[in-house]
Amino acid sequence: MTEQGMVGMVESVQCKVRDSTGMYASRAPGIYGSPTNGVYGSPGKHMANRHNASEDDKPKRLSTNSNGSVSKHKRSVSAGGGSIGEEEEGEDYSYVESQKHLLEPTHYNPLPNRVPPPIAALAGNIGERHVLVMLGLPCRGKMFTSRRLQRYLKFFHGADCRRFDVCDYTSDEGSESSSFTDLFDDLYKFLHKEDWSAQTNIRLYEDGDMDDPRKKNVDSGRVAILFASDSEAAFQETWSGSSKERRRLICEQLSSMRDVRVKVIFVELICTDPELIKSNILRKVHASVPTELDDSTRGAIVAEWEKKIIGYRRKYVTMQDDGSEDDLSYIKLIDYGEKVVTNSIHGYLPMRIVQFLSNIHTKSHSIYLTRHGQSEYNVLKKLGGNPPLTEYGREYSRRLGKFAKEVCCKNAQGQEVPARLWTSSLQRTIETAQYVPHPVICEGTWHQMSNRVYRNLDEIFAGEYEGMTYDQIEKRHGTEATLRKMDKIGYRYPRGESYFDLIARLDPLVHELESYTEPILVVSHQATLRVIYSYFMDIDRELAPKQDISLHTVFKITYDGFLEQPVLEKFYLGPEVAPTHQTETK
Repeated sequence: MTEQGMVGMVESVQCKVRDSTGMYASRAPGIYGSPTNGVYGSPGKHMANRHNASEDDKPKRLSTNSNGSVSKHKRSVSAGGGSIGEEEEGEDYSYVESQKHLLEPTHYNPLPNRVPPPIAALAGNIGERHVLVMLGLPCRGKMFTSRRLQRYLKFFHGADCRRFDVCDYTSDEGSESSSFTDLFDDLYKFLHKEDWSAQTNIRLYEDGDMDDPRKKNVDSGRVAILFASDSEAAFQETWSGSSKERRRLICEQLSSMRDVRVKVIFVELICTDPELIKSNILRKVHASVPTELDDSTRGAIVAEWEKKIIGYRRKYVTMQDDGSEDDLSYIKLIDYGEKVVTNSIHGYLPMRIVQFLSNIHTKSHSIYLTRHGQSEYNVLKKLGGNPPLTEYGREYSRRLGKFAKEVCCKNAQGQEVPARLWTSSLQRTIETAQYVPHPVICEGTWHQMSNRVYRNLDEIFAGEYEGMTYDQIEKRHGTEATLRKMDKIGYRYPRGESYFDLIARLDPLVHELESYTEPILVVSHQATLRVIYSYFMDIDRELAPKQDISLHTVFKITYDGFLEQPVLEKFYLGPEVAPTHQTETK
């Protein structure tokens, strides 16, 4: 066939997009096609709460604590007029909704790939099933560590991750066998559950063979995390892993699971710093009884906990480094990443787990997030670009400089403390931070708010649509606008980025954010901050594109190892500006 004939054939082909009624609408492919790699499902219907900023120019605390969730539903994949199966409750397909039409049979591809390969944001689905067992003495932050790890694996890698509290299975009658069996059964149900997306191609190839032995070798990415909310109460339980014998029994029982291949990793938290242990005890008590304690009460509580810890240490057996447990996979975190020891850790996901755990800590941490001041493209409602600030934006930069000095760089007692400043590489964020002062403090050892510029913090790249408005995109590229509305998190701008691409490039930066103890002011962009905000506020990533990150507002997020939920405070600094973005903004 000649090149001209081939072009004519391509131009005559029309892809199909399923609309909300189940019918099909024609979609002619563009010159470059539609690179819309991303991940599964429709974003949830929840919308972030919006607030009306006051006209008062003074900083105002607008609200506290915000959270979000997304419900998951059963979905089926249709093949022609029939159905090849239905997912179990809580399952999602591992591709973006805007890719769905690419997986349907056509006259030129009657046998399509039913599930495309995963992208970076779904790397958590690659690999074996894992069971992580948290070990350590009381007041080491095992609950916090399990919670942060679950959050990280689900948000940045799409892993199906679930936590199991051993104390929930402790028998009142003291029968360890029944509690062991109950937890084993729940683990089996979770780990054995099939990943429908990963097995779709096998099912079609085998013409519906439900018992194909290769099913157990298909990627799953399921991660179960075992921890004890009360170390003392769970000590005698096998699943606590508090002795060499119990750890051996855990490995033996999990390896005996029928049709499930499980990798067991023990994670031990070790604290050698007495001041760090004391700080953990006080924050643990304050989280459960948030009242001010006098010095004598505080001292008595610390002494009581130290006595409990000594009693637990006498019977607890740490992971052995004498060679007797070298055949086990384990991670030792000493003083929260100051020293990390790993043994027999292999594979993508386990290595990411080690890297993440090396950065987290239980100390209280505050992160200040703010968009740049109003830019010229904000006024014109244009996407992307590298425009300067407007006069309103420059006024915000002056107010932000004052706020950083008086709030970000002060502790609760009003004392100046070391703080950090991050911006993107685009001029509107650098201009916004230009009035933040940079004195040298701590006897000349700390350059306050020294600006670090990160390209990872740049705005989502709109590719061919950079510098365009949404009205222009709808008029010139209507089908692309439809695809984005259908799947905002997974849709990728032609030759640009999707939200999942943004999540992938923010992954290493979040590791660094987690590692610091100093307050950090991050000056970035709407889409970028939506992702960071959603991660730290424990909001499902499908809802990240819907979060409202208002102009001229600072979001303060505070969390530590013993708070169940992060605390959110909003400060509107002004000046008041008219809304500059449509609903379908970045």
